[in-house]
Amino acid sequence: MGMEFSRRMVLKSLAAGTALAGFGINAAAQVSTFDSYAGAQQKPWTLGWRSAPAPDLATPDMKLIFGSTPKGLAGTFYRNGPAMFERDGLRVNHWFDGDGMVHAYHIGDSKVSHTGRMVRTSKYLREEKTGRFLVSGLGTKIENPVPITGPDDVNVANTSVLPIGGELLALWEGGSAYRLDDTTLETIGTKTWAPELKGMPFSAHPKVDVDGTVWNFGQDFFNNRIIIYKISPKGKLVGMKLLKNVPGGMIHDFCMTKKHLVFVAPSFRVTRRGDTILDMFEWLPNKNQRVIVVEKDNLDNRREYDLPPGFQFHYGNAWEDKFGDIRFSVCMGGSGFIENGARALMRGETPNINPSRLAHVVLRKTGAAQIESILDERATHEFPQFNANYQGQNSRYLYTVGDSSHAHPSQPSMLKHDLKTGAISAHNYGAHEIVEEHLFIARPGGVREDDGWLIGTSLNLKTKTTRLNVLDAAHLEDGPLAVFELPYALPLGFHGAWAGKT
Repeated sequence: MGMEFSRRMVLKSLAAGTALAGFGINAAAQVSTFDSYAGAQQKPWTLGWRSAPAPDLATPDMKLIFGSTPKGLAGTFYRNGPAMFERDGLRVNHWFDGDGMVHAYHIGDSKVSHTGRMVRTSKYLREEKTGRFLVSGLGTKIENPVPITGPDDVNVANTSVLPIGGELLALWEGGSAYRLDDTTLETIGTKTWAPELKGMPFSAHPKVDVDGTVWNFGQDFFNNRIIIYKISPKGKLVGMKLLKNVPGGMIHDFCMTKKHLVFVAPSFRVTRRGDTILDMFEWLPNKNQRVIVVEKDNLDNRREYDLPPGFQFHYGNAWEDKFGDIRFSVCMGGSGFIENGARALMRGETPNINPSRLAHVVLRKTGAAQIESILDERATHEFPQFNANYQGQNSRYLYTVGDSSHAHPSQPSMLKHDLKTGAISAHNYGAHEIVEEHLFIARPGGVREDDGWLIGTSLNLKTKTTRLNVLDAAHLEDGPLAVFELPYALPLGFHGAWAGKT
């Protein structure tokens, strides 16, 4: 893969030019105040969208409240998510704008410990020093911002994590990954894959191939381009490619088969200037989504497809069938949550948006594309997961959070989808529990695809604590094998990763 790339050109478009230069100029503040949120805090579910109780947290021995750790489950479960929402009497206007906090749950010897630390980004450190917000974010603009020189000036490192090369990377959507110590979670600094890539976007949804190779992308939606990264299992950049003519729709995630990478540019597109990045996007209900497929072994070999208008955050597995058609699963919805729902949550209001549904898409080798089926049952579906040993293969099982709750604006259940029979099994945590993403951890020596565990966190609104849950992935309906509890509540987060003991 050639290094077809101009860092100066991309930085200009991402930061100094159309992307960020308009932030906050002659604009009234769009942050809310503590006082305006005070009444909303009487609603129990708002506990999930409050700042962390401290910038550094540690519980050396989490309380076991049910069951026991299953034999063979040992390692570290990492999580990331927004955790700092207020400064100087003001509160950010969009959930995605909170500064990131990374968590490590160390599991072994029938014991679980927890460590949580705010990621010390340059943005976080500057704002801690001054005691106020200094820059606008994805959906929050502020008065009197400081000048911005590049994407990392607004980097909140709050979306996901990637253990690689003996380090842990805290990931965000539009800037550098941040290097953390994988045990203490102390921030080391930004990750630079190569001198010419310093400060370039590195997405929060890298894909790890079965041989340990990591694929990822960074998007320059202002100039219709994406950067593709290929990284060795030891954390070394081995290839990069700049793909041009990729429509400027907000691409949060992508999917990967054995041979191909699949990017979908949704109908939520950059069309205008704005005071925040989000203000530059517009929902275009009559604009088809554009699908870009490239070969891993030759990124110049490219196919394109159209899908009906839509927007999605996350994808399940993808694979090529015997005919050479590419198939993938996706949690499909609209732009309502990112535009309005994530703002309503920060005001303590219940979002009024359409649920995301599980869809199955086929990209024909002949050039046609279609959505073959859409599942309405037990929506909203989100955070799809599967057995990573089946990455790029026709896997049978997919796991999502799902069901709707009347008690809070989130999901109370973990669902197991049998994609062969259509059957759905589930565990409902109850009306007073908000379920977060659960990862599939394969059982060492396991043979069946579903032989393993689901491990994930939930927020219990009765006890006002965060819990770590372990489920048998083959039998969700039996309920948790083990539940551990922290003595405090953590803000709801986004994504995680697993590093097993060797």
